[in-house]
Amino acid sequence: MQTMKFSKLVKNFWWNFTAFKTLNYLPDSVILVNKNGEIKQFNNRAKLTLGLSCDESNTLRFDEIIKNGMEIVEQSAQSAKPVFATVVSCGGEFYVEISAVPKGENYLVSIRDITRLTKELDNEDKTRKFNNEKNAMLALLEDDIKAPITSINGFSQGLLDGLGGELSEKQAKYVKIINNNSSDLYSFIDKLLQFSKAESSIYESDFHSFDIVNTLKAIVADYQDVIMSKNLEIEIDGNSLEKRNAYTDVPSVKNAFKNILESLIQMTESGYLTVKLVHPDESTCEKYKISSENALSYAQIVISATCDKIADDEIKYLCEPYAQLDKGKKNLPRALQLGTASIMIKRAGGFIDIYSDSNGVRFSIIIPIEKR
Repeated sequence: MQTMKFSKLVKNFWWNFTAFKTLNYLPDSVILVNKNGEIKQFNNRAKLTLGLSCDESNTLRFDEIIKNGMEIVEQSAQSAKPVFATVVSCGGEFYVEISAVPKGENYLVSIRDITRLTKELDNEDKTRKFNNEKNAMLALLEDDIKAPITSINGFSQGLLDGLGGELSEKQAKYVKIINNNSSDLYSFIDKLLQFSKAESSIYESDFHSFDIVNTLKAIVADYQDVIMSKNLEIEIDGNSLEKRNAYTDVPSVKNAFKNILESLIQMTESGYLTVKLVHPDESTCEKYKISSENALSYAQIVISATCDKIADDEIKYLCEPYAQLDKGKKNLPRALQLGTASIMIKRAGGFIDIYSDSNGVRFSIIIPIEKR
């Protein structure tokens, strides 16, 4: 019996000596604490991070350095999972992740400092909140921002039309520049405000039923003049769609379709555009994790144009206006327009993908069309 006790004592001594010598090289704090909450040993990282002292005359208790320390240790040991905790020593508070395993009559506790991660998540949340507030403010000020530009454009056009008398050649030249620039500015501001509103927390969805084929045909008709001016052809085919009466966020779908169509018209110099409405096939259902039995509950809108191929490294940023700022501002208006379309489709519970090859560019939109 004495031999067994001595053997166990030697084994524990050897583990304490060798293990903590090894644990001193670990990046995390490691503490050996008994079930009464008394700290028995700790590695160098714990000494530096938690301000622990080796003074044997002063018994260190785990609850004095970690808020509700022993309760968290027992919780981690029982669940075999890490638990978040707060360090209350070192003259301030910071956040840690605690993992504990039983070791005889003690617990071996690993403590990882996650303050930096917590701060990053907190900053990310604050940034998201600030971005939402900024977008909401811009959306609410839409009329106030657009009104002066509309006035400049309208009055300059009036001067060009001779409402203020005949202009000299030089005056007409300058007023024409003002008129053109104000038109371009209005177009850019309109796209920016659309994107801000789509991103903002004040956007309100409007789900109801509508004839999706006739609605998209009406939108195409609004662009007929510009399509004809570029000598383009356009075809819209909804004959394969069995359920034309769709229940979805109507403004989102209409605005997304308008933005995509307008962008493709601008990108296409010759050829044609096609719009096809179908229910997703088996491979499409598999890609988007849609049950094949529910295929009729979704509509796929494929919008194609015979424009120049877009490089693969550009396609992934086509709907990302923030990324376009780093790549130059040339394509920023298009990115705002397509970024808005992407957000709108997601608000309607759908998916959007973009493909490009030697035949042109193709947008594929999948949206649910039945009330859930």
